[in-house]
Amino acid sequence: MTRMIPLVFCGAALVLQGIPPAAALPARSFERAEVFATCSGRLAALATRQRALRDASAPDSQRLASLFDMLLDATMPDAIAQGVPVGQGTLWRSRGWGEMAGLLADLDRGAGGHDARRAVQSHIDDCRDLVLPRS
Repeated sequence: MTRMIPLVFCGAALVLQGIPPAAALPARSFERAEVFATCSGRLAALATRQRALRDASAPDSQRLASLFDMLLDATMPDAIAQGVPVGQGTLWRSRGWGEMAGLLADLDRGAGGHDARRAVQSHIDDCRDLVLPRS
């Protein structure tokens, strides 16, 4: 619980400065851990694809994936105390990777068209909104 205090102060400071706060995080540690792991996997898959295509935004995606890894590492001890199995974070991360890799493969094959592109963007925006307020 004391780990949340700095986040609360940061959110309050952003509101006071007129900057919209990032999206709300789940209340329970195991839910936050799942979100952080899923986002880490999604962003790692995106960064891998971007590197393969020599996209200049790959380092930014990898930094965000690393940030979510750090948040997952910070949250997992509380999640484990709430009954989450020790390896569950890896499974959640893999699920995020798999869902993003599938959508990106659809884009590469030309399948899914606009829906796949919109789903990729929506998944990435959902993750970025957790840690980066929109301007």
